[in-house]
Amino acid sequence: MERIDKTLSEQMLLALLQPMARLMIENDISLAGAVELLKSALVAEAYAQTPDVSASHVSLMTGVHRKDIKRLEGANQPPSKASAAARVLTLWQNEPDYLEDGQPRMLTRQGDAGFDALVGLAKVDAAPATVLSVLLASGNIIEKDGLIRFETASMVPQDRDEKLRAAVATLVPHLDTTVGNLTGETQHWDQALRYSHLSKEAADELEKDANRMALDMLQALNKKANALQQKEEGMTLFVAGTYVNKKVQDQ
Repeated sequence: MERIDKTLSEQMLLALLQPMARLMIENDISLAGAVELLKSALVAEAYAQTPDVSASHVSLMTGVHRKDIKRLEGANQPPSKASAAARVLTLWQNEPDYLEDGQPRMLTRQGDAGFDALVGLAKVDAAPATVLSVLLASGNIIEKDGLIRFETASMVPQDRDEKLRAAVATLVPHLDTTVGNLTGETQHWDQALRYSHLSKEAADELEKDANRMALDMLQALNKKANALQQKEEGMTLFVAGTYVNKKVQDQ
């Protein structure tokens, strides 16, 4: 594993922590709470790298006290209802029984090819009523006169907790890619276009183009990934994402 210059590493970490500090303040997470979370992350990563080591060795690696290590072992991330809902949307767009002229058809709740059956097919750890409520709240579907209509595949949770979990699902793989590329563990695509002296009108126009192109790419990958997974399942995670950042810079 390549070593990163300590000064540059610290500068990078400080830059990453700046937006995280904004999120902490917004969610009333104090320094003490952040330290507790950092302990948990250090312990989890130490065990991930060297699973069979003792708590004493992890303490030496991380600086976390042994009694804290014992307390923090086995911490879990709760499952995301938004992830379950996104899985249902993916199947709705790709399964032949749920398509009409190549597009997601309207569904009843019950029946062999109804909404509840679709949730069952998705094999998600959530009840059909729960998935339905999440998709209705996010605007992905509309329910009227006993029929459920597909509106959009863009999964934007409305519930605050689900927004946070969706952000984790997006940010963690991206950061994992960046860090892996820096340490030499991996070499995955991680590129961004950057223009710093545009007018607001030009940035708005570029944002519309980027959103459209990104949606086209993700929908194409989604269709192919679903077909490949149906053909042969395995244990490899694949994540591809896009983002747009636009703001007025300080003079």
